[in-house]
Amino acid sequence: MAAARSPAAMTRATALIRRFAVDERATATMEFVIMFPVVLTLFIASFETGMILSRQVLLERSLDEAVRLLRLVRTITDPDTGVPRPLTANDIQAAICDNTPAIPDCESVLVVELTVIDQQAYTLPDADVVCVNREDVDVQPANAFVQGVSNDLLLIRTCAIIDRILPFSGFGLNLVRDDTGGLHMVASSVFVNEPQ
Repeated sequence: MAAARSPAAMTRATALIRRFAVDERATATMEFVIMFPVVLTLFIASFETGMILSRQVLLERSLDEAVRLLRLVRTITDPDTGVPRPLTANDIQAAICDNTPAIPDCESVLVVELTVIDQQAYTLPDADVVCVNREDVDVQPANAFVQGVSNDLLLIRTCAIIDRILPFSGFGLNLVRDDTGGLHMVASSVFVNEPQ
């Protein structure tokens, strides 16, 4: 049978609790310990959201420069054979990645889609943007890169997948997330091929 506590022990315990409750030493330390993780998390989330927005701006700027290349050049000399050839999705991807150093491993996470828009019906492609599936490295849905001819109206879309530091960073940016937790950054542009 457990020994009952004496009234003197209860009085000492009550006095100790009262003394602890009214003691104001180290209250600033307690506030710091409670608030520091919250403030640090908000700081990191704000910093990362700024990085995501910077990457988006750089991606859009690089896409604009790639569109200029597509509109004006349309063919390049193959470095291996020395023979002129039409620009490919890989050429545009390389041009975008060269101008977007803020996207890590850009060559493997960026997809470029180029589609001719029918000027009679103005039928736009499907709203699903082509992105890399990082789990099996296939492009889903299938990619299209049709350069078109003079005076064709073209839609070019790019999608890059970036990883976040914190799981809730970029929460208010309305970005699509994939199964691996990556954010889909999409940039698109419409242009008309220059007459030859």
